[in-house]
Amino acid sequence: MFLGSLRNRLTFAVLLLGGTAVVAGDGLVPATERDHANPNVRYEQRIGEKVPLDLTFTDENEAEVKIGDCIGGKPTILVLAYYRCPMLCGEVFNGLLDAIRRLKFTCGNEFNIVAVSFDPKEKPGLALAKKRSFVTEYGRKEADAGCKFLTGHKPEIDKLTEAVGFHYEYDAMLKEYNHPSGIVVVTPDGTIARYFPGIEYLDRGFNGDILTDSTKTLRLTLVEAGDGKVGSPSDRVFLGCYRYNPHTGKYSLSVMWVIRAAGLLTLLIIAGVYARVAWKLPGARLLVIGILAYAALLPVIMFTSFSMIETLPKWTTRAAILPIGLFVLVVARWIWKSAKVKQPEQVVEV
Repeated sequence: MFLGSLRNRLTFAVLLLGGTAVVAGDGLVPATERDHANPNVRYEQRIGEKVPLDLTFTDENEAEVKIGDCIGGKPTILVLAYYRCPMLCGEVFNGLLDAIRRLKFTCGNEFNIVAVSFDPKEKPGLALAKKRSFVTEYGRKEADAGCKFLTGHKPEIDKLTEAVGFHYEYDAMLKEYNHPSGIVVVTPDGTIARYFPGIEYLDRGFNGDILTDSTKTLRLTLVEAGDGKVGSPSDRVFLGCYRYNPHTGKYSLSVMWVIRAAGLLTLLIIAGVYARVAWKLPGARLLVIGILAYAALLPVIMFTSFSMIETLPKWTTRAAILPIGLFVLVVARWIWKSAKVKQPEQVVEV
């Protein structure tokens, strides 16, 4: 009987140790594995929907601020975390730091970062310590104004997490939160533009190695979210040719753009042939110069944002069609008459 009892105890001990080894080295289930095991813990992507900009939180300096004021009219990286998180949230911040340090943009200049704690028990003092650590590691003074680390009350937290599709749970036994990992990029008006799940936000190749342009996806996302007001002209041209592929999480060449480019190239070739033939007619040279000037300005027309025009009512665009059409008709008529007048008269031999 004693041996049976001893055998049962040993069996229980082995099973307990084995189970612990399977779960994790510290006896806790890693948050990334728990995310997959629990369908209630996830990011529900709501691209195109808006974040409530009037939600009020407390910043690291104990001042009441609204989400809209923190975004400040710039594309913004939104981080939902809690500052006492022993593992996953720290990895999210480390991954974000690694990415933004490689960016040619600077937090506080081209974009902002807003971190919001979803733990209502956390206070501004904890947010201030986390911000100081983050800004110091980042190493750019502009980030002090561009980074906001917020805490808040449960009603506001619930509205924000619901708006961005951030689903999490509190584990009463471990006294920790079970939550997904990732960052969200929002536009200056609070529209959700893109999700970056996980703890790393760099681009890797098919072999797993980090690419030379390791921040291309994040950079282009900020350019796209900033509506072309952020980034270099080459980035804007790139976005004109490429589109974000949600299945791969990367930017890929747009098929429609290829078709349009092929059609435009065909028209330019036809126009070039016509220009070469028409150049012999003195009256048509002005038309040829106009065609060439339009071809040269076409990239500027396609990829430049004209803020003054964008602020005009939509009816002004339709109203401008008539005078532009009349102007083209008058110029074409004048060119046609000039060509007829300047043509040398043919001498008919008798």
